[in-house]
Amino acid sequence: MGRARPLGRAATRNIRLTFSDHRGEGELSKADALLAMFFFSIALILRVLLAYHFRIDSDEPQPLHVMCAWTRGLLPYRDVFDNHMPVFQALSAPLFYILGVRADIVLPMRLAMIPLFAATIWCVWKISASIFSPRIALWTALLAAFIPPFFLTSVEYRHDDLWTAVWLMVLTVLVTGRATVGRAFIAGLLLGLTFAVSMKTSLMALSLGLACIGAVVAQRFAGCRIEAKRLTLSAAAALLGIVTILGIIVLFFVIHGVGRQMFSCVISHNILPRVTDRLWLMKSATRWLALLPIEFFGVWMIWRWRETIALRSRLTLIFLVAAFYYSTFLSLWPLREPQTRLPFYPVMAIILAPSLLWFADSLLKRTRVFSFILPALIVAAEIALIARGGSPFANKTTGKIGLIANVLKLTDESDYVMDSKGETIYRRRPIYYMLDRITRRRMQRHMIRDDITERLIETRTALIATISRVPRHDVAFITNNYLPIAFRLRVLGKTVRSGDEQWESTRFEVVVPGRYTVVCESGKIAGLLDGTEFDGPRELTAGSHTFQQTAGVGRTMLIWARAIERGYSPFAAIEPDKMTQQD
Repeated sequence: MGRARPLGRAATRNIRLTFSDHRGEGELSKADALLAMFFFSIALILRVLLAYHFRIDSDEPQPLHVMCAWTRGLLPYRDVFDNHMPVFQALSAPLFYILGVRADIVLPMRLAMIPLFAATIWCVWKISASIFSPRIALWTALLAAFIPPFFLTSVEYRHDDLWTAVWLMVLTVLVTGRATVGRAFIAGLLLGLTFAVSMKTSLMALSLGLACIGAVVAQRFAGCRIEAKRLTLSAAAALLGIVTILGIIVLFFVIHGVGRQMFSCVISHNILPRVTDRLWLMKSATRWLALLPIEFFGVWMIWRWRETIALRSRLTLIFLVAAFYYSTFLSLWPLREPQTRLPFYPVMAIILAPSLLWFADSLLKRTRVFSFILPALIVAAEIALIARGGSPFANKTTGKIGLIANVLKLTDESDYVMDSKGETIYRRRPIYYMLDRITRRRMQRHMIRDDITERLIETRTALIATISRVPRHDVAFITNNYLPIAFRLRVLGKTVRSGDEQWESTRFEVVVPGRYTVVCESGKIAGLLDGTEFDGPRELTAGSHTFQQTAGVGRTMLIWARAIERGYSPFAAIEPDKMTQQD
């Protein structure tokens, strides 16, 4: 932040706000340490239990699908679509390879998120300890760790866990030591790594840039001398660090001939059409500007704190980073997804938790109650809310794990499976794009050609998983040519006879050629398929076919032969499918 000249007594005489336990009274007690050990142990136990029981979000298998392609010699962006930067997948690929092909792969991969969670909370503690007392720093870390939406979202296996951890490292480097050009370069390298995890870092970079400007302006208004040369060199060093990391990543893909595809997937695809709409931009900018008085008031309150300029500057930077991040997210960010809030919670905790602890200490001193009682109760309340949001003992993963298990049982590695976002992980998809919210919006605006039906026919895709995200006219094609056989799974087939008709020749259309068989609800069946006696599975070409049934009672179905051979039935009872926000 540059060097700042200390304020004189006249400039500080009106300062009212003080964290009284920053010195002396803020030392850790034995009770604080024991409670911290207890609660952090609870956090570890909860995360392990939730890793194996918390419902699986549709985003979690997506990077695993990309990793699977990568470990099989395919290249992201060219051979498999991905709208994320590649570092998270690259770092996770060795563990994915070691674990091997397994239906529950999401669960052990979630355990790998625990070190990232620990690193994030360590950064919260480190930043807090550089500004506040050891006791406040410890309780701030505890309160941040158990923020319910942060805790539950970070349990999931997703890019955002690494993204958040590296972002907190950037802030830790910036505020836990003297501002130097070397420190700015290291922060730039880390920020470049954050970009290499997710291009959503643009939101962070904007917030950080505005926060740095705000902190410098606050110092200047407080009468501090700012060295412009040092600021310029620091900014240049940070930019060099960002470009260095990003340059290495991009160069790898350019060398392999997929630089253009990478730009299309990571940049062009993620820019929604509404971002260029003038009316939307004007409304968003107005909302953003309307929140500025809150940020100004927060900075004013910080600079009334009776502490050194260095500490106030650090706290100002942290406050403005969090405030600008959230105001920009609410006002200008086109997709308000819960995971994008993940970096906000631990940073804002550094501001709110010490204020809460200061208020609690002031209140409890009058009642002669131990100072650790209230923060411990708050942490306990957070744990209760976490348990309410996702019970650590109720297994909510069986449906989606069972889906992957069924896909592995029904298909071979060379088969195509149509899913929405790569949730079947180990199988190729007939279409290039995943059907997330961005892709569907671009399809609606005809910016991406919908060729799902064509590709299903061309690739002879026999199995379809989860049609909730598929465009309506493609859903109509699927329901007419695929039969449900298990939870969220459909295979090639159609109803030949509903069971009420007399035995007579029935004509049906096959659109996707493949190996089919005919089954009857009563089990026993006989007849003529295309004029010849039906004696088992048969390759059927696209076009019109006939079946003259001579034995069997109930509904008669034409179905992909492999499904019957591997123990599945179109007549079996299927678990009801309830779509949730996570789908």
